[in-house]
Amino acid sequence: MSELPNPIANYWNLVKNRRSPYYDWLQHIIKNAESFKEEYPDQTFYLINTRELVKKIEKENPDEKLSTVNLSRTILAILQGSKELKEGKDKDYYDTATSGGKRNYHIKISTVIPIFKTF
Repeated sequence: MSELPNPIANYWNLVKNRRSPYYDWLQHIIKNAESFKEEYPDQTFYLINTRELVKKIEKENPDEKLSTVNLSRTILAILQGSKELKEGKDKDYYDTATSGGKRNYHIKISTVIPIFKTF
């Protein structure tokens, strides 16, 4: 964790300490990824579109104060903070940028979801 940038390290600590709403977002991602895996068993990677996920979470919890930046940093903290996960297209996860500058995260379901569940 010492090599994580300071803002990402802060989010890592919030998730590891099961602080709401950061830990709740992780649980939401796990639930969505598992349902995706059941619906599309032949898919290897699950796409997290931060903008769409923010809309979905805000619809379910209108009182939630959520931004794509907070959600992106939380996802990055989980992915980069886990020493078991490797970044890159042929690895466990990678990210891509949208034309508007937002990030999409592609995670390998078979590897990442079990690690997410250890939190």
